Amino acid sequence: MTDYRMRLGQLQADMDERNLDLVVLGASPDFQYITGAKVDWRSGRDLNYAADSVFVPREGEPIVLGGLGNGGKVKDCWIADARALGTLENMKPTVKEIMSEFDSPKKIGFGEYTYASLVLAIASYTPGAKYQSVEGILDKQRMIKDRTEITKLRNVAHLTEKVMGKVIDELDEGISMHELTSKIRNLGRLEGATDISFPPTGGFCKSGSEPVDVFNYEPDQPLESGTAIAFDIGFVYDGYCSDWGRSFYLGEPADHIEKAYPALMSAVVETTDAMGSEVQYTDEIYGSIEKACDREGYGDKLRARIGSGMVGHQIGIEVHEDPWLRPQQRQELVDGMVFCVEPKLWHKGEYYLRVEDMILIKNGKAESLTTYDRELFQL
Repeated sequence: MTDYRMRLGQLQADMDERNLDLVVLGASPDFQYITGAKVDWRSGRDLNYAADSVFVPREGEPIVLGGLGNGGKVKDCWIADARALGTLENMKPTVKEIMSEFDSPKKIGFGEYTYASLVLAIASYTPGAKYQSVEGILDKQRMIKDRTEITKLRNVAHLTEKVMGKVIDELDEGISMHELTSKIRNLGRLEGATDISFPPTGGFCKSGSEPVDVFNYEPDQPLESGTAIAFDIGFVYDGYCSDWGRSFYLGEPADHIEKAYPALMSAVVETTDAMGSEVQYTDEIYGSIEKACDREGYGDKLRARIGSGMVGHQIGIEVHEDPWLRPQQRQELVDGMVFCVEPKLWHKGEYYLRVEDMILIKNGKAESLTTYDRELFQL
């Protein structure tokens, strides 16, 4: 069970260090993390409400507010003081009432996703207060997943690989990239996904073609033999995201293509196995992958697509969370971190290959939450 009290306590301790009297979070990943309320912040902004928010004082109990249609959702969360706007009424009177509950806050922080109209309403009732952005205030806390979060990430990883197993088993000539991504979306919904964590990619690169972009098919062009297929897929299930990638080849690949995929997969597996020993920090992951690809003769193809050295990111409520896996960002790998390792090999006009796994740090070692058949490449 999620310990929301502990999350609140850690946030309030951080507020105390920053001398913040009040933090206001609009409907957002941070809002979900602190309240547990099932308010949909992922949909278009025109479908959300400025009133959806949580008010967190430096000491004492928070107050959560729900806009039209979200009253029941906020009242179902753990916070005792849950208020709702039942109609499209002006929210300012309700905001005034909420602000009267706090002892004249002098320094107020606003999280990302907070509507300007809500900020202005609060400002109108707190003359003389100072205001600041607290973007990222929960990033450090959210970086370490608790048991409930890890279970949810396991579940969405399993759902994703179940969907992709069906997609790959049925993949054949004639399907277009557009049809393929539509199929992925539909199968995800049938398996219970509530959303996609980003638009799915099933990209085609015809070998021996003009060296142009990563993918060289038109969206509605039928798939032909002699093509590398790269997937980048993510779903949302029970409030948490997946991010998964694999590559396959339809037809008989040339020798240099057939060897490229196991080189990339080996780099990921070896790096994962080294986590907790040779690899102990996020900025060491790229170097480990690069070393393996260099050994196999594909280092230049790795660098062709990843000049920045970015090979992944944390994942959780959001598909992309800090810290990112790149040489410029150093963070020790600690138990409870869940991140995606996603290197790519790119040979213009021949192939674009990717492998992406969701990795959990547990007991000082790495465990892959995604385990789809690593040997399968040629279809």
